[in-house]
Amino acid sequence: MNNKAPRDEILETAADWCDRLESLTPVERRQLNAWIAADLEHARAYDTMRRTMLDVALLEAAADLPSEATSTSQPHPGAWLARLFAPKANWGILLGAAVAAGVVAIVLLRPPAPAIAPTPQILATKTGERSTVTLADKSVVYLNADTRIAVSYSEHGRLLNLSKGEAIFQVSKDKARPFRVVTDNATVTAVGTRFGVDRVGDAVEVRVYEGTVRVDGLGTDHRAVSGGQWILLDPKRGITGGNFAPDAYPNWRTGWLEADNMPLTYVIARLNRYTNDKIEISDRSLGDVELSGRFRLDNTAQTLKQISSLLDVETDKRDHEVLLRRRHE
Repeated sequence: MNNKAPRDEILETAADWCDRLESLTPVERRQLNAWIAADLEHARAYDTMRRTMLDVALLEAAADLPSEATSTSQPHPGAWLARLFAPKANWGILLGAAVAAGVVAIVLLRPPAPAIAPTPQILATKTGERSTVTLADKSVVYLNADTRIAVSYSEHGRLLNLSKGEAIFQVSKDKARPFRVVTDNATVTAVGTRFGVDRVGDAVEVRVYEGTVRVDGLGTDHRAVSGGQWILLDPKRGITGGNFAPDAYPNWRTGWLEADNMPLTYVIARLNRYTNDKIEISDRSLGDVELSGRFRLDNTAQTLKQISSLLDVETDKRDHEVLLRRRHE
């Protein structure tokens, strides 16, 4: 008995995976990998559909197709797709025939809706610069200095890739399109809330000011973090967290860095967002020294003096580099 799905059904499933690819959760990505590995036909269909959706010319042609079939006697779209992706198919003839017949090829090719940008929107700030951006769905992103985010919206989700820096997100509610902030080591998912994500070297800190988010990363799935809580995921130090007062917490938007037993390497990484003089630490053991206090972000010279007195370290400045080291080192 043959339990394999028909070719057009496999193509429809592959198209759906490709359409949602940028917004998949880690669990969904594992499901996709399992589906591809289950059958060679799945892999072929996925590869074909992925290449098709990256073919700009074909997408533009598909976008010109009518949104509804012009005749009730037309075959199911999947049947036409099966012929379209058949081995050695003549793409030009088949696409022309589909246009002439008025078949709904657009159902599976799914060009973006007019309100959705075809390419990611890049949000970026320079050293010492901050910015506030309102997105298409009225969500607001507050960018700290030296930050870069790629924003990709689709009908299935809202994906923001934070490649460097820090931002606070005020998210508009939309249950049909989860709001995900992605870094190398963590994914933060929210529906409607206010939270911050900070990339500090390889570590990621999430701080929730209102509502609840889900954090996935470093082997942990679906960890809920609610208003007044923070979590830090560090590949070297593991996962830590705690509580804070959202209304009183002096985050970077107030010009301050609040350090509570914070490793010096984290402090310096955050200061480097506000100075063109690259600050470095002489050795890892010094970087692991924990520091507590409130420090000005926009006056790095003053902050370095404060750190020097607290930790008995000295600074050695040469051109645009500042080396922080133990005294008499």
